[in-house]
Amino acid sequence: MPVALISRGTMSGGETLARCLAGRLSLRHICREDLIAVLDSRGEHAKRVRASLDRATRAYDQFSQLRRPYLILMRFALLGFIREGNVVYSGYAGHLLVPKTPCCMRVRISAPMPMRVRKAMERLGLPEEEARELVLREDDDRVRWARFMYGRDIRDPHLYDIWFSLDKMSVETICAMIVAGLAEKQYQLAPENERVLNDLYLGTGVEAALVSDARTLSLEIAARSQDGNVLIEGPFLEDHQLADVLGVARAVEGVKSVEYQPGCVSSFELAL
Repeated sequence: MPVALISRGTMSGGETLARCLAGRLSLRHICREDLIAVLDSRGEHAKRVRASLDRATRAYDQFSQLRRPYLILMRFALLGFIREGNVVYSGYAGHLLVPKTPCCMRVRISAPMPMRVRKAMERLGLPEEEARELVLREDDDRVRWARFMYGRDIRDPHLYDIWFSLDKMSVETICAMIVAGLAEKQYQLAPENERVLNDLYLGTGVEAALVSDARTLSLEIAARSQDGNVLIEGPFLEDHQLADVLGVARAVEGVKSVEYQPGCVSSFELAL
């Protein structure tokens, strides 16, 4: 059940590495667009959240309202692919959506600036100075995005299991090292890890259902699952609100029972 989450800078070789891993291990290569497709399938509200978020990054009040449902829906999408196993995800901050999910190798790949500039020149047909400006600008945009969304700096090495540089290593060598690492016991899906993963997926699925339903989308509610028994935490609710929350949660596939614990207004946290 190999799962690798690759983070990269602009023109840093992440896509090439993901394709190499997919070929060597017969993995499914997914990216942000695959998560967006799952998000859009959650209904019109989920589509509006995604479509509005880019426009909201400079309007803090609107952004703060959209951040939580967007992260929940994207986390749910990525966990769905991880549960299937045999996946390599390439992006900028996918590892921050699922920071403590078992059996996932979190990889960062970087490359020297001259190499990145040359790649931008070749791929986009830009003169050298424009290529350099593009790489720096997109890097800055991604760093700011991760800080907005997760409160983390994606350049922090402590967020990864391993960090590779193309300065003195080829993509093929890096790929071979990751293949060897993914064969180790730590990255295999033992029964206890499978239970943890299923609980994470179901709890997030309940949250995703709540933020996708017009009756409950405005309520900040967190859900945790243990073997299908779901504990929901959130604010004190009116009787009709509580009935809606319980009804939405109980309708999620895999839920056996639901308990609501009032008095705690939850927010989306980085740690699972």
